[in-house]
Amino acid sequence: MKPILIIGGGIAGLQAASILHTKRIDFILFEKQAYIGGRVSSIVKDGFILDRGFQVLQTSYPEVQRSLDLAELDLHFFESGAMVKDQLFFNPLRRPFDLFSSDILTFKDVFSLAKIWFRLQGNVPALDGNKQTTQELINSYAFSDRFKNEFLVPFFQGVFLQESLTQPASLFFYYLQQFLYGDAAIPAGGMQAITDQMASSLPADKLKLNQEIVAISPTSVTLKSGEIIEGGAVILAVDLRVAAKLLGVKSPETLGSRTFYFSAKSSVNQPGLLRLVGEEHLLHFTCLTDVNPDLAPKGKALYSATSLKNSSETEIKAALERHLPGKKLTFLQSFDLPHSLQLVDDYGAIKKAAEGIVLAGDYLEFPSLQGALESGRKAADEILAKT
Repeated sequence: MKPILIIGGGIAGLQAASILHTKRIDFILFEKQAYIGGRVSSIVKDGFILDRGFQVLQTSYPEVQRSLDLAELDLHFFESGAMVKDQLFFNPLRRPFDLFSSDILTFKDVFSLAKIWFRLQGNVPALDGNKQTTQELINSYAFSDRFKNEFLVPFFQGVFLQESLTQPASLFFYYLQQFLYGDAAIPAGGMQAITDQMASSLPADKLKLNQEIVAISPTSVTLKSGEIIEGGAVILAVDLRVAAKLLGVKSPETLGSRTFYFSAKSSVNQPGLLRLVGEEHLLHFTCLTDVNPDLAPKGKALYSATSLKNSSETEIKAALERHLPGKKLTFLQSFDLPHSLQLVDDYGAIKKAAEGIVLAGDYLEFPSLQGALESGRKAADEILAKT
């Protein structure tokens, strides 16, 4: 049998390759970039490990538990909660006695949160077909304006990378269940460690980097050089925008963000929490070395800041310094991610155009590491069912 041709070396493509390899199905994986992992990757600069955009590993995702060796990743965990304007707000299931340690939460908020908690018991599907948006759902509960506007809305704007929160309400419940009952973590070596672990069991000669695909068919790919490679089947495991381009359909709207990294002198460790801001240029920031000291050289602190605007380094630095008075920040690197996530849709035009081609990517499930891993598994299973 000819090898299965996998286009895209992100998490979905690596998952498909890993499963095919364990079943002794030959494959070739093509990746346009000089590195694998796509968005789940990191660079090293001046001794700092910088992920390509602010990311965390949610340990309670079923496919994460099924596909990754979490112990080998040497995970460092965030505190379950957030900091809102210098006030700590912890996960009430983990630290119930701290529930009212911040005046951001009222009894009205607790009552609404209790109603949501009951909804989270049992199986919570990420997508249930309900057209209600997350913003509509939040507005339907009797939350205080302060808790809603200073915590809940900014937090989920960071999750969805979207100010208007038009993503389905079912995703709100699904992600909230993951946050409440799971852990958010960063591997000791940054998010690149996830990619490296997945790739470590694959034959190196089957991973073709710096190989751009310009045309595809159900059984072949055409490289930018003009070379045509035949295969037994094709798995298209690229992001939504690239998939649309290769299939000749209009590129759907995607959600973008910018991540900025700054260094500073290390100080007394604070709780490893996300700090919600919700300002024009600064959505949230965190001191990553409070979570994972391995991300920076000794004696240094590493800060990550996220913006949903086309903000500049100067604007972000000024915003950070207002929240970190007296802290001298040095700019390290920024990552412009115009296609970080996608809106939930059925993407019927892409599926129709891909007839005969196996698709993979989190846009087929829902935007998350879980969605990427699950879609890669389904793509491999579809191939295996035909062999």
